[in-house]
Amino acid sequence: MLRILSTAIRDIALRNSVVRVTSSLILKQCLITQCIQYRFFGAFSSTINKCNDVGNTKQKPIFGKIQVDSVVSPTLVSTTTPARTVTKYSRRKGKRKSVKAVLDRFYRLNWGIWIRTFAGRHRSLWKKSQRRKYRLRQHVFCNATQSTMLDKMVTSYWKRPHYYVDDPYNPYHNREEFPFTRTKPRPF
Repeated sequence: MLRILSTAIRDIALRNSVVRVTSSLILKQCLITQCIQYRFFGAFSSTINKCNDVGNTKQKPIFGKIQVDSVVSPTLVSTTTPARTVTKYSRRKGKRKSVKAVLDRFYRLNWGIWIRTFAGRHRSLWKKSQRRKYRLRQHVFCNATQSTMLDKMVTSYWKRPHYYVDDPYNPYHNREEFPFTRTKPRPF
């Protein structure tokens, strides 16, 4: 019992010393390093800024004593939402490069919309009904926000029309049902 108690007290003392060291390191950051952290380590910058804003906080009592003067907040949860807006540049000339994952997963029609297939269309087919398998084989449109983001992630080569032999998407490259993009006269 005494051995367990001494181990617990030793851990508490070690934790307090680590908190003091980290608090001194966090508080000594200048404005330039915070800017660099936000620029290059965006996911971690909100966590570091939370640590800077925390003053004296009271935590749960340990052995009847309330810990005060702790700089690190009890929960460090990142508030940034993950987003895939990667724009890559070449090393030599600094020109934009296409993201390969976009070209593998999506297809751009000539009128600007991007299409994709359903996720999981090849997985666990044995337990899916025939109707669901049919739906999984269909393509769906991306919305306008997603199409804008995907346009930024590819070069202009992929935005201009391409003509392939026996293209299965050939009937869908023209948007004839929409009055503003109609090119052929409407049959009456």
